Amino acid sequence: MSTLVYPVSSPSPVWQSIDQLLRDVPGVLDRIREGRDLATLARAMMLTIACGAGVFGAAMGTYRGEVQILYAAVKLPCVLLLTLAVCAPALTALNRAIGRSGCLRRDIALVLSALARSSLVLAAQAPIVLLAVQTGATYHQVVLVVVACCALAGAVGLGMFLRGLRARELGGLWTVAPALFVVFVLVGAQMSWTLRPFLLRPRTPEVPVLRSVEGSFFEAVARSTLSARGIYLRDEAPLPTRSVGEP
Repeated sequence: MSTLVYPVSSPSPVWQSIDQLLRDVPGVLDRIREGRDLATLARAMMLTIACGAGVFGAAMGTYRGEVQILYAAVKLPCVLLLTLAVCAPALTALNRAIGRSGCLRRDIALVLSALARSSLVLAAQAPIVLLAVQTGATYHQVVLVVVACCALAGAVGLGMFLRGLRARELGGLWTVAPALFVVFVLVGAQMSWTLRPFLLRPRTPEVPVLRSVEGSFFEAVARSTLSARGIYLRDEAPLPTRSVGEP
């Protein structure tokens, strides 16, 4: 009696790249350094960012519920990818400015991979945000949970990014790394501010896709700092005045 043997199809190169990111980070970094099949790697990393950051964004959106879940799930990956669009060319320029080898394709692949690694960590922490929401945490408590999750994910991605820079060459490492970290923080903060809100209070009557752009993220931080000190700026809203005959 003959036995039929069915060939087992191998996973696609994209899924193999995602699996490699999960299991073999040094292998991913070697692949980037050698420039092997970076187009496939880039597609895999963008898919990972879209799914991982999207899951975490959806978890944030559950605090308000309804369509905010979709909005946050779409906007958070956009923040990461738009930040990449600025930071990868900046990395190439910094490398060339101090005499390190600079290749835009490899730099894009490295930043993408670091962001994808962070996105996987964010996706793993989405249940923590959901738990905070379901247990009745206040708005500010959920904000703190989200900030802590993002800080951990950022630290993991930063670690992979530094390993990638070090694997390429050591010269100028501690010049490029801090400079790009500052660029990433500034650009990421501004992109997040532009695409806000992500976490919306439940009592908000309407769910906006985007809020009107009122200055920059850094101007908002400055205003909040002044408000905390009891200093309020009223450029557009004048102070109330007494009418004639009012005691």
